[in-house]
Amino acid sequence: MRVLEYGLSALATEVGMVFDLQQWNTIIEQIEAKIAELRKSLPRGPEKNERMQFLSEAAKEFFYFKDGWRNHVSHNRGTYDEHQAASVLEHTRSLMNHVATPLSE
Repeated sequence: MRVLEYGLSALATEVGMVFDLQQWNTIIEQIEAKIAELRKSLPRGPEKNERMQFLSEAAKEFFYFKDGWRNHVSHNRGTYDEHQAASVLEHTRSLMNHVATPLSE
């Protein structure tokens, strides 16, 4: 789950924010607010559509990770068997690849 914090930090930076000590819920809500601002302010066209799709997908994925997996493990509310852990690992890899590609350009 810690590796996801690098992706969340990169996403925050992409929308003009800094992720350091905030709780995940707080920073994700702030990122979503910035995305809403961008949706209103960016000029129409394919570049806006691509950017909005990327940012929206990434923000929602982080939100679902937080509620679906991170909170349960980080706050010692749950454990995962080998198959569940492998599934979480694959989802983490997929999300980090999704976030890393556009942000590394």
